[in-house]
Amino acid sequence: RGSARGPVHGREMTSPRRALFAPLVYAWLILVLVPFLLAAPTLLGWAAVREEADLLFVKEDVWVVGSMTALLLIIPLAGRLRLAPTLPSMVSVWTLAALVFAISAAGVGLVFGGFALSRDEDMANFGADILRHGELWAPVAPGWRTFTAGLEPEFVRFSFGSEFWQPAYLPVNAALRALAGPAASLINPALAAGSVLAAYAIGRRLWPERADLAVVAALFVALSSQVLAAAMTPYAMTAHMAFNLAWLWLHLRGGKAGHAGALAIGFLATGLHQLVFHPMFAAPFVAQLWLDRRWRIAAVYTLAYAAICLFWLELSPLALAWQGGSLGHATAGVTGLGGQVSALIGARHPPALRSMAENLLRFFSWQGLLAAPLAAIGAFFAVRTPGPLRSMVGGLALTTAALFVLMPYQGYGWGYRYWHGLIGPIALLAAFGWRRLTEFLTTADRVWASRAFAAAAAISALVLIPIRLVQAHDLVAPYAAGWRAVEAAPTPLVIVDPTGAWYLDDLVRNDPYLTNRPRILRAGGLRRDQLEALCRGYPVSVLDAAGAARFGVRVLPGWQRDLGLTRWRTLGLAPTCGQARTPIFRIGAPSYQGASR
Repeated sequence: RGSARGPVHGREMTSPRRALFAPLVYAWLILVLVPFLLAAPTLLGWAAVREEADLLFVKEDVWVVGSMTALLLIIPLAGRLRLAPTLPSMVSVWTLAALVFAISAAGVGLVFGGFALSRDEDMANFGADILRHGELWAPVAPGWRTFTAGLEPEFVRFSFGSEFWQPAYLPVNAALRALAGPAASLINPALAAGSVLAAYAIGRRLWPERADLAVVAALFVALSSQVLAAAMTPYAMTAHMAFNLAWLWLHLRGGKAGHAGALAIGFLATGLHQLVFHPMFAAPFVAQLWLDRRWRIAAVYTLAYAAICLFWLELSPLALAWQGGSLGHATAGVTGLGGQVSALIGARHPPALRSMAENLLRFFSWQGLLAAPLAAIGAFFAVRTPGPLRSMVGGLALTTAALFVLMPYQGYGWGYRYWHGLIGPIALLAAFGWRRLTEFLTTADRVWASRAFAAAAAISALVLIPIRLVQAHDLVAPYAAGWRAVEAAPTPLVIVDPTGAWYLDDLVRNDPYLTNRPRILRAGGLRRDQLEALCRGYPVSVLDAAGAARFGVRVLPGWQRDLGLTRWRTLGLAPTCGQARTPIFRIGAPSYQGASR
């Protein structure tokens, strides 16, 4: 491809090497600059920092993106280093999967302290507890039915009269944890390791003549900080990734067994936790069947997915009726779907475009160093090439459009968790991008490229992943410490007042059968008469922003001073509890004997 030479870092680099390096840099700059400009108001202070995600974007993501840009610019120097010039073999892929499992399993305790941070994660455990009892709805103890707004602030569905409750999510992720029992924390590490092997297997099917490309795809799954961090949590997103990859392998395998297996996996994947994610991934592949005029199999997939979605929509109300409850006037199932969609759209944060820009930057910076630019290059060529890779791009575009309309703000998440189920296809697109950039290189240039790739992989493993896991630990640790203090409270009742603190109400979590001690309630979900009734019946502990700040929980600007018992003051209640004037125990301030005035 020519031998023109030009100075690069004081040395000469052939034009094929320039042709490999330049597209990577251009693709990365386009990927990060466009969303960066959209998110700039948050960074520059023109827009208020509304949520934790905005703060993480400013404090973490921006400088990581900048560091990755600098590292990408010096990658060509790695071609001069005597690193392994060939990619790992199949044996090493199994080793890679084992490492992903081991790191993820260890990180459950070392990184997250065994604590499920978000409401979504807690609901997976909540639902697993119900399923272990052979039920989909747990009965609420009669004496507590009037307090349900305080017992579980959100993401819980109640029957009419609050006689039963369940997570407002589909049950398959919870079922996986229920089936695993004491080994539930190993489910996601195992699924992450399986995803590495599945990406390799799909790569071998797509490019049977290039085993190295299958290894590249597996590496990009394994080198994702997002994959490792999510696998340390109960989030359903790791299962979405693994099930999508299993579905894709079976779909590509074809035949009666392959398509039947894909539909079986599709049934489980659709019911993992929210209905929208897997069908958006599968829809372009089904559409391609229609475009290819494969009428029979296209009709089977279409009718099967219609039945699958109908089943998961109607399962919850049918199970409640079986247990003797009723949703009353609440809408559910197919009839309630429109209302749920309208509620999601109505609950959107106004700056949806800025939120999505922050999400994408966060996703790019939580992947391996070369993953995002290579995936962009692969996607560019894939849309011009008929086949499954083009359907992968379609799934990515369709999912992004749906998320922009329905859920542009993700709240907590390691990387961009709503794209997590697409990490496998993104890794495969990145492998395809690597193929397009390296297929015309000479043998000497391929050795140079492999050395550069090895350097990028080493940087991802030894620099980017540790940085992100430390950041995850530092975010979770204050809440884990606060939760341990709540569990150790000396009273049978703890009331959490989240006023002025970031996500403090996520510490309001109870066993679905209310067997936990202490029981925990959110102050904002309780009326004055309810607070007074609880004070008459129980000694009470309170965790508020002032106490939580002592554990390191971030407090909103302007709320740094000791707030006292904010909810008590708002409702005009006494700083002591009940007729006996029992002092309220302040978690985080053990010597405190009453509320500030």
